[in-house]
Amino acid sequence: MNSVFCVRAEFGIYTQQFVSGGYVAIGWMANSNHSAIATREEHCPLYKTAHPDDTSNIVIGQLVGQIARFLLELKPDDYVITPAADTELLHCGRLAADRSYFFASGDDGCPYRHRRRVEWAPETLERSGLSVPFQNTIRSLLTVFAVSQRDEFLATIDSKDLKSAPKRSAYDPNRAVLERVLEPDDKAFEFLVGHGLVRA
Repeated sequence: MNSVFCVRAEFGIYTQQFVSGGYVAIGWMANSNHSAIATREEHCPLYKTAHPDDTSNIVIGQLVGQIARFLLELKPDDYVITPAADTELLHCGRLAADRSYFFASGDDGCPYRHRRRVEWAPETLERSGLSVPFQNTIRSLLTVFAVSQRDEFLATIDSKDLKSAPKRSAYDPNRAVLERVLEPDDKAFEFLVGHGLVRA
């Protein structure tokens, strides 16, 4: 069963890099590749070494939990959501099928080096179109967290056909006018042409 996770991009600052680069990312312990780490317990000493100023076991436990969730719990084909800088918009995608973790140089404008490959949908969701419980979940201040409203999310993306939606093309004013002209039925089109001839 596919799960749904939200991975924040520093309040949307790095959302564009996430989407254009095809990934989600976190920045803790940015100097070490974690591809070989298999358990949450292995992260604790690494985190304490990398962040010696964090002394609260509660804080350390919460942050290590998010790191482990990102690296170990997100599975191939799980869904991910990333809020845009305009927090009304939500980008949605699916985690890449195979070996999605990679340790990046961080030179693409996003300094977060721990990354998971994502296939992003070309369209976004509007937060206001989702239920209040869903909106409240997305407001969480955590960087990485599970979204419990999985069924609502799946129903929403199916109804919007996000998986197969075409990429939005550049605005063509001539095509837009033509589509509007061809939109009416035969009676309305006849009236439109007649009205145009009278005014001419």
